[in-house]
Amino acid sequence: MKRARALLLAATLAICLIPVAPASAAPAPVVQPVPAGAGHGHAVSGAEGIVDLVRLGYTESEYLLSGAAETYAQDGAWTSDGVWKTEVSSTGNPYTTRMIVQRPTDPARFNGTVVVEWLNVSFGVDIPVDLSQSYEYLAREGYAYVGLTAQQVGADKLTDLDPARYPGVSISDDALSYDILTQAATAVRAHPELVGGRAPEIVLASGHSQSATRLTTYANAVQPRSEAFDGFLVHGRAGGAAPIAGGLPPVNTRVRTDLPVPVFVLQAETDVILSASVRQDTEKVRTWEVAGTGHADQYGLDLYNAANARDKGINGGAPTYCDKPVNSMTFRYAQNAAYDHLHRWARTGSAPPTAPPIDMLFGLIIRRDADQNALGGIRLPDFEAPIATYSPHNTGGNVPGACLILGTTTPFAPPRLVQLYPDHATYVAEFTAAADKARDAGYLLPEDHAEAVARAQAAKVP
Repeated sequence: MKRARALLLAATLAICLIPVAPASAAPAPVVQPVPAGAGHGHAVSGAEGIVDLVRLGYTESEYLLSGAAETYAQDGAWTSDGVWKTEVSSTGNPYTTRMIVQRPTDPARFNGTVVVEWLNVSFGVDIPVDLSQSYEYLAREGYAYVGLTAQQVGADKLTDLDPARYPGVSISDDALSYDILTQAATAVRAHPELVGGRAPEIVLASGHSQSATRLTTYANAVQPRSEAFDGFLVHGRAGGAAPIAGGLPPVNTRVRTDLPVPVFVLQAETDVILSASVRQDTEKVRTWEVAGTGHADQYGLDLYNAANARDKGINGGAPTYCDKPVNSMTFRYAQNAAYDHLHRWARTGSAPPTAPPIDMLFGLIIRRDADQNALGGIRLPDFEAPIATYSPHNTGGNVPGACLILGTTTPFAPPRLVQLYPDHATYVAEFTAAADKARDAGYLLPEDHAEAVARAQAAKVP
């Protein structure tokens, strides 16, 4: 009898330990490779043919991601602290989107971390803003990268530009975008073959500008329920956040501070006026403001223009230009350092260094020096040893709205250059000292320090 009871108890425990999927669980998203030669033969907004992937030791592939997405509605009041609740408002919404995947050609070089970028659609076509700034760093360190089409306008543009390559791609409403991001993270973790065969250890989310506002909402309202990501890079956000059905977020929205994963907020000088009210430095939220930088800049524009000439997604493929030379400050160095710190923060809990904010008067006006360069903030060597005035805005141009965020570079007149740097050796010494200071503070990686100093040594200054 005792033995029978023991067997019955063992059987009962075994049944209880069998995992049972919730009745409402949605099926896992389906991932299908896009044939290499399909349609025009290249990924819209991809790097192939624009960046020398062979030199970087990288491979680019493209996949269709299909599934059924949930949508969310606001649950209760949303306050400025970002501690927000949501409820599921609908389920089973079909979608098909695409992912651009870049990974080391040699799988042994994969460092175990994937960056999923919410591609920016502010100009009606997917733009990989964060990749354009940091592709050299990501390749150098062995990351895998996923560029995700998360919004309706991006999906529609794909089928418009290359219907043969993107059959069935459709996102019916941006309300699906938040769960599409979650499902992209799920797919990356469930399909190690996407990144060379090794399961990712860390998955980070990244997004710029309009995507940053949506990523802010995701971090505050969706990440607590999805737990899909190990950290976030929110780049170029304004003070608010994107809506979810049921209401609008507060005009001044902070990132909630009770997330168990880190959030790195990275701001250009252009962004500071709209975001100064939500500056944060806490145990899990870090904010850097990079003086002299534009919301977008010449380094990124060079890649956008090349991709646009190929894809013809904006203005018939014509290059974007402004009335004045576009901002050429080296924002990419700060973004590389931010990624590096976020990667370590997510893995080990070691937080990045704090940084001084850009100096403002009454939180409304940026204070400037005699050359009209901003005071305070992270000061990269190209800014601390300047040869120009770097403005956060520009004017005119052939793409409405673009120049407002592309910034301006106004080179110093020769007399001013000679006044600052009587000879080339003085310039190199001051530049190197500034680079050393930024590196030692954690704002400039050693590899970027070496590149920057080499540029200064080769520059014809004064």
